[in-house]
Parts: sequence; C-alpha cells; structure tokens
Amino acid sequence: MPKFRTFLIAATSLTLLTGCSVFYPNWGAEGLPEEELTSSPATEESPTESDSPEPTQEPTQTAIPKEKVTVEILMAVVEEEIGVLTVVARIPTINESDGKCKVRFLSGNVEETLEVAAEPSAGYTQCYPIELPLADLPSGNGVVTVSYESERHIGESAATSVVIP
Repeated sequence: MPKFRTFLIAATSLTLLTGCSVFYPNWGAEGLPEEELTSSPATEESPTESDSPEPTQEPTQTAIPKEKVTVEILMAVVEEEIGVLTVVARIPTINESDGKCKVRFLSGNVEETLEVAAEPSAGYTQCYPIELPLADLPSGNGVVTVSYESERHIGESAATSVVIP
C-alpha cells in the first residue's frame, strides 16, 4: 500500500507540474533571434573629369505572389460591461511580426472596420486584441470577418455571427 501511495503522489505531482508548461510555454524566453547585419567597408572613388556618368537603370519590381493562409477567429464576444465587441484571431500556420489584421463588421447596410497589428506567438501569429466600440455598431445580428496581410502572406477568416444588444 505505501508503494502505491508513493507512486500515486509522484504521478499526481508530475502531472500537475507538467501542466505548468501549458500556461507558460515561453517561460524564460528572451525574444526572437535576430539576424545580424554585416557590412563590408565601401571604398569611394572620386570622379574624374574624363569619367562620364553612366545611365542608371531603375530596378523593376516584380510582384511576388503572396501565399494564402488560414485565419481563425477564436472569439467574437460582446462585452457590454466595457462597451466593446472583442474579436480574437490567429493565423496558425505562420509565425511572423510584419502583418496587419483587419476586422470587418457587417450588419444590414452598416460596415465598420478596424486594423490592428499582428504579433508572433508560440508557434503562430496572433492579431492584437480587436475591440470595436458598441456605440458604433447597430443593434441586432451581424457578421464578423478578420483578414490578414503581410509582405509574404494573405488570408481571410470564415464569417462569424454576433448579436449586438
């Protein structure tokens, strides 16, 4: 019996302590690694009178097609206490910091939009909390979508229904 009790206590402790990593997955992290830029010293040559200026050719920009990504709305909740519609969204397949999230609320012929920055999280990209003031939204049924765009990715969520009181 004492061996079973010891085993049970050890198993319970291990399970509880392992669960802490779920709540703090990046505990002790000091930020994302950044690539160091190295530059070699450039030598300047002074132009002489015999040098003729060469025609400069403007670089042509070719449009790089953006990769489609899936945007997930995790939550679209009316918070009457603070007077906002809160929308939480993420892009689960990428982890980058240069994107923007744009929420779009539609109800009848009323459209409200708000753009926020996106940030990298533990293995995905998350939109900053999106809060639309309830004073700007009409009462009744509405639909919320979130779109994401960065230099390399683009995507839009499926529509989520909300009821504005």
